[in-house]
Amino acid sequence: MRAAAATALSAVVLLTPGCGPSTSPRQPDREEPVRRASFRSVAARDYLATCPGAAARAETAYQVARHEELRQLAARNGAGRAIALGENEWAGIGRYARRRPCQAGDASYRQALVEFSGALDLLATRIAEHPTQEVNPQ
Repeated sequence: MRAAAATALSAVVLLTPGCGPSTSPRQPDREEPVRRASFRSVAARDYLATCPGAAARAETAYQVARHEELRQLAARNGAGRAIALGENEWAGIGRYARRRPCQAGDASYRQALVEFSGALDLLATRIAEHPTQEVNPQ
């Protein structure tokens, strides 16, 4: 029950606009899709880390390296701020989102691995869709 409530709270926080009246309609933030995908990828990574023996497996190391490469790509494409915002939000909310740890066994590990891989696929898509800007023009 607590996990469901924490997950619902996380969703509400992510989906609600800022407080206060606004005289103009809210313009969509171009970083929002990358920020949300970053949040989900870090949440999935941390869940995978709760699987017994996950840290010692080659598949986990591969996905963690892939995550790092996507973070670097985002930084080069001008989406580094959105990545950092998503990670920062997970750092603040993650400690309250009490998801049950991954169960022992290969099936649970595989499910968590697929969840993390899917979150990284979505992150890669959002980075590719992000309007690029030159970070260090020379």
